[in-house]
Amino acid sequence: MPDMRESTWKSWLKLSRPEFHTVGVFPLLLGAALGYRASGSLEPVALALALLATVLIMLVTYWTGEVFDYDVDALSARLEKNRFSGGTLVLQTTGLAREHVLKAAWAAALLALAVGVWLAWGMGYGSSLFVAGAAGGAMGFFYSTPPFRWAYRGLGEVFIALAYGWLPVAVGYFIQARMWDLVPILVYGAPVAISIFLVILINEFPDYPADLRMNKRNLVVRLGRERAAALYAAGAVVFAAVVALFALAGERPFLFALPTAVLALANALAMGRGQWRHRERLEALCARTLIVNIAGTLLLTAGVLLMP
Repeated sequence: MPDMRESTWKSWLKLSRPEFHTVGVFPLLLGAALGYRASGSLEPVALALALLATVLIMLVTYWTGEVFDYDVDALSARLEKNRFSGGTLVLQTTGLAREHVLKAAWAAALLALAVGVWLAWGMGYGSSLFVAGAAGGAMGFFYSTPPFRWAYRGLGEVFIALAYGWLPVAVGYFIQARMWDLVPILVYGAPVAISIFLVILINEFPDYPADLRMNKRNLVVRLGRERAAALYAAGAVVFAAVVALFALAGERPFLFALPTAVLALANALAMGRGQWRHRERLEALCARTLIVNIAGTLLLTAGVLLMP
């Protein structure tokens, strides 16, 4: 007889999608590396608390998505879902109750809020850091949660680009440097924001039939897959151009990220050739797009630390 406690623990772990926490944690570390380079000081306790708040916000985003996308995820699983799209299907396949998950999301949101308050006023970082964190939290919480449901209004992709792109880079920078320097934040946050936008966009392709039926009007539903493929290809080219141009302009850390620019161009070519029409090739494209985001962020961080 299976151990129900172990089964429940595994369900919560799968529901929390720890493998996808990297898309929020790594940009924060990139910003922290930039802030450390600028100030020469390291704030490990504050950085640890910022990482905790980031993980909590991601848990809120994932858990509320599982609850409020329950029906569309269930339909997607019967149509074109792949391992990068839709939800985890934990709620559809186990006895875990949606109300329990929603309560956990509220608890995580309140804990993230408490961490933000302590960073802002307990550790002296001020209200601007709290506002930045609260903005990220709101974009995550209301990604699928009523009444805003950004993912249903064609705004989710843009807000994810902000919340998982520029914003964590900015917060990481501020934690170490105690100032907002827009030039490095915008420059180094640009490839992170573009690549996570592409991750969300490509992951909507396999969910398209279910999203269309359930009126989840994200960008792929609004544009149709043909035009969304063109948007993806253009975004991948822009990502590669940003990395190459900043490398040529003398930002040496971008030299480290050049391999991801090559991969992004290969992805753009694959989309242009219509590989998104084939289920297995689309899944491979989803994986390679995630690699561009994660590897690009890590390589930029390594470049900042090794080539100041």
